[in-house]
Amino acid sequence: MANKMNVTKELCEFVYNNKFTDLDDKTIQSTKTAILNIVGCMIAGYQTRIGRLHTEIAKDMGGGRDQSTIIGDGSKVSVPLAAYANGNFGFALDYEDTVLYIAHPGYITTSSGFAMGENLNSSGEDLITSINLGFEVVSRIGAAMQPTPERGSKVWGEQYHPFASAVTVSKLLKLDSDQINVAFGIAGTYATVPSVYKYFGLVEETRPMREVKLGWGWMSMAGTVAAQSAHRGFKGGHGILDGEQGFYIMAGSDRCDFNKITKDLGKSWVINDTEYKIHPSIAWNHPLFDATRKLVKKHEINPEAIEKINISGMAMHLIGDKNPRSAVDAQFSLPYTVATTLLSEPLSPDLYSDEKLSDPKIKNLLSRINLSHDKSADDDFFSHQKMRFSLEVITKNKENFISNVEWPKDQPATDKNNLEKKFRLLASTYFDDQRVEEIFQKINKLEEIENINELIKLLY
Repeated sequence: MANKMNVTKELCEFVYNNKFTDLDDKTIQSTKTAILNIVGCMIAGYQTRIGRLHTEIAKDMGGGRDQSTIIGDGSKVSVPLAAYANGNFGFALDYEDTVLYIAHPGYITTSSGFAMGENLNSSGEDLITSINLGFEVVSRIGAAMQPTPERGSKVWGEQYHPFASAVTVSKLLKLDSDQINVAFGIAGTYATVPSVYKYFGLVEETRPMREVKLGWGWMSMAGTVAAQSAHRGFKGGHGILDGEQGFYIMAGSDRCDFNKITKDLGKSWVINDTEYKIHPSIAWNHPLFDATRKLVKKHEINPEAIEKINISGMAMHLIGDKNPRSAVDAQFSLPYTVATTLLSEPLSPDLYSDEKLSDPKIKNLLSRINLSHDKSADDDFFSHQKMRFSLEVITKNKENFISNVEWPKDQPATDKNNLEKKFRLLASTYFDDQRVEEIFQKINKLEEIENINELIKLLY
């Protein structure tokens, strides 16, 4: 049983002591896979409207130093601002990784790792080590501080993610365990408030912050600045996670299983169990995407023959938007996911274009969807990280097709070939085939690279 008054110190000592040679071949490969996935997301995300806006904001803020590269654009800004811009790119399409449906470490660790690693001329081994540690730590913290269903229905967020970038950058800066502890304290202080319900929901007036989501780019930057601050000599901040006044209280949770933070540290790695989105949208939509895809394949459903679609499951009051008006709206809309899947729309960034959002075929199917909120499914999610949904498609000929799905039990495996295909699809929206292949090979052999600038220079 973890000593809940010393979990921060134990984590920091773990980060400090861990080395590349402590990682087995599977973990090294898993880390490279995570990087490959996010690099593809960054390249495609840079090209979105939101990506372009974040690029200009990063340039506007300046930073005073040309240290690190904005992916796609090629401009040089300070380390924190590169982490900010590239972190936002990684999440722009909602196509990233997920751990236990409670953490998305890839975009934060990779954006901050690239930014600081480029500035330090870090090796591929150092980058792999630091990103893996960022995955491990933030996933443990996130799993430990999940609220009860009662609290989660009112106050919830993923504001623990600055710890991911704080760990990644601290490791690249080679901070000692006391300095890492300071970085943790500053990262927790800089964390966003629990804000998930400021961008969820069906009523626009009650979700004013949808386009910035949870502030993912900010969280990447915040952890980066936290590590830099500790490196420059800031003091204090010890024990941010510890005790009854620990970070989980600051983050709006009503409980924390401290044992989940430190149990079996270094004996297994969460990155080996990381899941990758098979559809560019919030992970909560994915079970029904998979269920819909199976129905279409098995029964060859003609969308024009559909009379109505009945959907039941968790969080319908949050993800049940039947009239998405922007790309971000559509990424969080379960009905949009089901409708576009029934129409066999290809999985690409174009799925959220203005043309698709106004497509009469999609709108017609959206109008035929009926939603039913299952509160017991909400409870299952907050208590056990299970997602349950039911899908019923009824045709005009009164044919009835039903699919019930529960994740993770029914979750399809994400194999290496599919992820490589996904990367090439996303990267080819900006680069020619030769450049895409060069990027792929650099990441595939990342541990052999002495200076990660060899990779960075290929990304713009």
